[in-house]
Amino acid sequence: MRKRINFLRRRYQRTTHNNDLRERCKNQYHDEKLQYQAAIKREKIKSWKEFCNLTSATNPWKAVYELASNKAKRNQSLSILQKPDGSLATHLNGTITYMLDYLIPKDDEDNESDHHKTIRTQTERHIQRRTTESTRRKESG
Repeated sequence: MRKRINFLRRRYQRTTHNNDLRERCKNQYHDEKLQYQAAIKREKIKSWKEFCNLTSATNPWKAVYELASNKAKRNQSLSILQKPDGSLATHLNGTITYMLDYLIPKDDEDNESDHHKTIRTQTERHIQRRTTESTRRKESG
């Protein structure tokens, strides 16, 4: 709607050669501008009413202070997920558990490839060396 108002204003301002056309453009611009301003006012009132309905009755200024001090927090929640069997993970723990089970593969040593077995062995040796070194430092220090 704002783009339309700007277009009408520019058209009115640029119409200089024909007075009748300029007057029609001026009237059209002013009529639509009044409608636009009324729409803005309606939306502001609607937004304020929604804000007032959501504000706590016990501390109505809390939200204003948080906004003024940039401490307002946005609610961040996980959405409900549908599992492959059709059931829903409706609570936070269920959603997180389902996501972890889906995204992180199971550590199955029986079905590992040779490459993965080599990596597992190297990692276990590395961890063993580091824990041994750490224990020695603690004992000596």
